[in-house]
Amino acid sequence: MGERPRLDSDAIRYAGKAVDDEEWIVDFLNEQETGVIALANEGTPHPVTQLFVYDDREGAIFVHGARDGRAYGIVDGDGESRASFTTSRMGRYVPADEPVNFTVEYASVVAYGSVSLLDGAGEKRRVLERFMSKFAPHLTPGEEYAEISEESIDRTAVYRLDVERWSAKRGEKPPDQPGAYELEDVRESE
Repeated sequence: MGERPRLDSDAIRYAGKAVDDEEWIVDFLNEQETGVIALANEGTPHPVTQLFVYDDREGAIFVHGARDGRAYGIVDGDGESRASFTTSRMGRYVPADEPVNFTVEYASVVAYGSVSLLDGAGEKRRVLERFMSKFAPHLTPGEEYAEISEESIDRTAVYRLDVERWSAKRGEKPPDQPGAYELEDVRESE
């Protein structure tokens, strides 16, 4: 069982949007689908957009991919690999008298820590099954789709980001906010 990450939201420049409710952060991570993991490679960031799962008991974010390529090479090397991760949700756009004051409703989490590859087939299977539970909760393994094969597990890289610290922020407006609009709605009306 991992430790709860250290809350770092007080470092957010605009304190009025900082989130200090760790349960909100956990819930937000569990409902989001995609995020960006940025791996550090000799001082250069390598961001990759991925589906992810968060395990609160372990304090870890998991992503998966192929057992080759740039991300795999960065994490598979010697020494500790560092990474950051972010996920966000956009809401309505909110106009103002001056363009500089226009804003958007949003929520986001940023996490920092060390990243490693899972080695054991059993541990990889457990995490991959969590992906299936999160992204295909209405389907039953062995009925609507085949159980995850050993070959699939062997060829899949599962990355574990042990979250050491995280921060969150959100900017929301009341439901009746004058002028607030969904961008897709106004694009469709053009």
